[in-house]
Amino acid sequence: MIKKYGIWLLIFIFGCVYSLYSITRHLRFDSFIFDLGVYDQIIWLFGHGKPFFSSILEAHPWGDHFTPTILLLAPLYWIWDNVIILLLFQAFFTAFGAYPIYLLAKKKIKDYRLALVIAFVYLSFYGIQNMIAFDFHPIALATTLLAWLFWLYEEKKWPCFWLILLLFWGLQENFFLLSAAFGAFLILRYRDFKRGALISSLSIVFFVLLILVIIPRLGQAPFTYLPTHLKSLTPLGAVKMFFYPYSKVRVMAASFLSFGFLPLFTPASLIMLLEEFLQRFVGSPISTRWNLGFQYNAILAPVLAFAAIEAIQKKFLKKKIIAVCLLLGGTLLVQAFTSPAFNMLHKKEFYDFTKNKDSRAILALIPPTASVATTNNLGAQIAHREKLIFLANCHDNPQPWLIDTRRCYKLKPEYLVADLNPANSPVYLFPDISRESILKYFDYLQKSGEYILFKKQNDVWLLKRTSND
Repeated sequence: MIKKYGIWLLIFIFGCVYSLYSITRHLRFDSFIFDLGVYDQIIWLFGHGKPFFSSILEAHPWGDHFTPTILLLAPLYWIWDNVIILLLFQAFFTAFGAYPIYLLAKKKIKDYRLALVIAFVYLSFYGIQNMIAFDFHPIALATTLLAWLFWLYEEKKWPCFWLILLLFWGLQENFFLLSAAFGAFLILRYRDFKRGALISSLSIVFFVLLILVIIPRLGQAPFTYLPTHLKSLTPLGAVKMFFYPYSKVRVMAASFLSFGFLPLFTPASLIMLLEEFLQRFVGSPISTRWNLGFQYNAILAPVLAFAAIEAIQKKFLKKKIIAVCLLLGGTLLVQAFTSPAFNMLHKKEFYDFTKNKDSRAILALIPPTASVATTNNLGAQIAHREKLIFLANCHDNPQPWLIDTRRCYKLKPEYLVADLNPANSPVYLFPDISRESILKYFDYLQKSGEYILFKKQNDVWLLKRTSND
């Protein structure tokens, strides 16, 4: 029974756990306009045949990130026109990534029980947990597709392999760099110079074309994430930047420890891990890319899992108990010392929705077709509309955030809504926008006669435009 259905039971259980966490978090109003609101609006617009323009980004969606593959999710909203279905899909599709990992392990190790252990470790990986815990992202789809690429290549199922690679490319421009490293991996591991060189060269060409031509043209601005600091970076500076600050070392240590350090026995796979670490630790000055949290580490999971499988095949076939102890011990240690997001699941306060009652009441007053400017934590609740704006977009400060490009919105929205609970403000407004600055802005708008206070319920404010100009 376990031999036949164990992997599906594991996938179902983790899919349910992932769903429970992400949906509960959203219902607690802990999801954000960046990034759940952004992707939700894009997919919803496409699925309903509306103009393909992100009012949140105030640009063509691909002027920020090149993500055509996510448009294939639009039919989900024909089933249920609610963002929760997107979170459900992400949860179970991510869990489905364990299936090709299980198949690979069973084929190479020839032990379904150890294959189940590796699948469990993969699904428990802290990077996947934190990805699920932070809105919706294309990297969730990319993680599962990369796992399938390993399996499809191993099985030489070429039509499916090239189709999945094409979908992988369409999930974000930086995956072209990972794909280039994947091509190099095929050369090193399988001596497949033909396919490896083709994949690497195409990936590099398309990546350069995207960041220098296509994305800037669509966004009407230079590529936001272009690492201009590399021009003045010395080799010694690059080495220092790779290891400093200490959070980068923690990411690398936790990643290898999660799989019992077994991936270190598979040198060929290290080229893909090195690409990811270089891209984020040296290629980006944005600190969120270096931390254990957020979504960025999830893509490491299939690479580490494949490397661990190969290590067991080559070094531990007669020492399977040791391999199991390393895998489960590493996973438990990472769970204990890095405090991944799912540690919240056993806490009673995680299921407390009372703090949201004021926000729910206020949002219910806004017509579904109205244009709205909102704070970060409210935007993901009302993204199924053509005109949704991030309220903090430079109303008083034109300087760029450290997280994204600040765009001063041109649209004069019909409603302004803000959750200004002092306990929420540091996170929900982003660190460079204070509760006080929003209150001053609202006071200015009311004194100028542009807006009136339509409704205020404790710390949640709703302003309405006084005219249709």
